[in-house]
Amino acid sequence: MNTEEFKIIAKKYSKNQCNDQERSIVEAFFNKMQKSESAVLLSNKKGEKISHTIYAQTIKSTKKTVRLRILQVAAIAVLFLGISFLIKQFLTPKEIIQITNSEEKKEIILQDGSIVVLNRNSTVSYPEEFGNTRSIKLTGEAYFKVKRNPKKPFIVTMQDMTLKVLGTSFNINSYATGSTKVSVLTGIVNLRSNSGKSVILTKNQQADFINSAFHVTKEESIEKIAWTKNNIVLEQTTLGETAIILENSYNVTIDFEDRELEKLIISGKFKEEKLENILASIAFVKKLKIDYLTKNQIIIRRDKQIIKKINPLLVATETGFN
Repeated sequence: MNTEEFKIIAKKYSKNQCNDQERSIVEAFFNKMQKSESAVLLSNKKGEKISHTIYAQTIKSTKKTVRLRILQVAAIAVLFLGISFLIKQFLTPKEIIQITNSEEKKEIILQDGSIVVLNRNSTVSYPEEFGNTRSIKLTGEAYFKVKRNPKKPFIVTMQDMTLKVLGTSFNINSYATGSTKVSVLTGIVNLRSNSGKSVILTKNQQADFINSAFHVTKEESIEKIAWTKNNIVLEQTTLGETAIILENSYNVTIDFEDRELEKLIISGKFKEEKLENILASIAFVKKLKIDYLTKNQIIIRRDKQIIKKINPLLVATETGFN
């Protein structure tokens, strides 16, 4: 519906000449106008006439008292001031912005000043303009630094749950291939699964959603955003999870010859290290073999021969890598 069409319907409404469909459009518009702060206070005979008509019809249909002054302001604004803007704001669906990151990590600044750092192979979508809530949809991994606003909760929807905060910082890992993990760096986070289960997390708490249940742990959450600084931190991490981390960090595909290998547990820290060195270290510790089918396609196999040559990268193995 364009501006002129709506003006015609609004005038017909003021004369009680519109049909049921046209009436519902105008009344829906004014219902939203009553809840907004966008109306401009001016006086106008035509606006007053329309507002009295709307008031009378609203009283008749709802039998509830409606604030005449607000309706008058709305009617005047609709017909004579900024109608294009108002129609766009109240009757036109908000444009949805979708950002998919297939390259390096990407920083996004939202309209409210909140920051989203989006990991590789991840997607976020959100409205061009926030309404009463700041709603985001996420697939993959992202680190959020949310500006506090008690009047507009910040809500992140994932594949299996919804997160709600007023203002805080947290990391979400929610790729389709694994369980959802949430780590809180500051503030308080409220998590609710699609099945209705909920949990509240505070600073340095993490929640994994496994087998339809939340598993809460406590440790330094700062390490959960190591990826934002090109660092890899593995803390009792399975090789399957490690493969996903490396795939997102280095834009490669990692497969396993034997699915049982994915269950092996490993720990270690790597600061801006080359992928080849990380894989060589893992292979040495777990007696594995790394095959490069191409530069970006890798297969991890069992190594039937015991490696006797010590990898120089593993001099400090005993202190943090096993």
